Amino acid sequence: MPKAITMWDFSWLLRRTGQQREYENVAGILDELVERGYDCVRIDAFPHLIAADINGDTSESFLVHPQPDHFMWGPHGDKVPVTAPGDSLAQFLNLCRDRNVTVALSSWFNDDDEHRRLMITTPNDLGRVWRETLQFLENRGLLDVIEYVDLCNEFPLADWLPAAYEHIFGQPEEAAANVPGQAVTGGWTWDETQRRAISQYFLPAGELRARWPHLRFTVSLAPISESVHDLDFTSLDLIETHVWLSSNVTDFAALTNFALDDFGFPGAWQKQVDSLDEVYWPDPDRWHRLLGAEMTRWAETARRAGRPLWTTEGWSHILLDDFTSPEGRSAWDYVKTVAEYAIPKALALGWEGICTSNFSEPHFSRLWNDVDWHRRMTSAIKGTST
Repeated sequence: MPKAITMWDFSWLLRRTGQQREYENVAGILDELVERGYDCVRIDAFPHLIAADINGDTSESFLVHPQPDHFMWGPHGDKVPVTAPGDSLAQFLNLCRDRNVTVALSSWFNDDDEHRRLMITTPNDLGRVWRETLQFLENRGLLDVIEYVDLCNEFPLADWLPAAYEHIFGQPEEAAANVPGQAVTGGWTWDETQRRAISQYFLPAGELRARWPHLRFTVSLAPISESVHDLDFTSLDLIETHVWLSSNVTDFAALTNFALDDFGFPGAWQKQVDSLDEVYWPDPDRWHRLLGAEMTRWAETARRAGRPLWTTEGWSHILLDDFTSPEGRSAWDYVKTVAEYAIPKALALGWEGICTSNFSEPHFSRLWNDVDWHRRMTSAIKGTST
């Protein structure tokens, strides 16, 4: 039976105080997760903060840097004090176990005042922080809660592991000229040397699996290059790909994505929602068919690799929030309508883990509070009745 999964990224730990405290009552929000029918959640485990740094030094206190305002996940404004992240992770996993919810561990490698993420340059560095984190969880008796381990969110984006990105491609500013604002057909491609270098970061999965053979390991992927389909997935236990109408479908991306440099925040995101009145809503079926073709392409890639397929972030736009179009349509109407196409398509194509959207989190309150919709979607994923 497929898993109904949602992503709580690093927000689960970093949005607990002040006006950004949707995750303050961890037991309460996990009860909400279960009420909506999800049986798996993907979170940032903060392995670079739990493990020792490159010099072997450990710490229990960190100041984690905020996200820019246009990025809808995590904290905004001031740096966030984090104390004993390992204990917080253990508490979260224990509460999930109590509710029969499994957890996919990932990391966005948030920056902190020690800049620990910059100490992760090589595949060995990546493997080491996860080995120490998993050992910590094994010592707590919590490995049975883990659905799988995603070594790095959307690798090899420079946003999350900049030192590794530089190791593969050179300085980000030097490579930037070849990276489009959105990953679309005919965009940034990787040569054979770069593809081999990227696949080297998959190798720690095998080393970790040798230590913990009952766990599954992967590296999640975003539509940042056509070459992502040409990678060697042999080291991975599953393929975790993020698929969006706004990025995977070239024509749609060109008509509905607007640059921050041109329109600012929230202007660029408002224009996205405004454009849907003219682009998406007159003919949703056209765009759904094109999204379905991209999903079919991923199903074929997974079949060739002999790996099960998961998507924890998808199906409409990457970046959206609670905006309303000139014709009175909410951004969430669009998110839900695309999901209502994509979820049955993913089931038909054999996906093993399926999300409802990348916005199905407590801090997107209007979407999160539509409990009936979540229950309908998760029931469809799991093949149960509401």
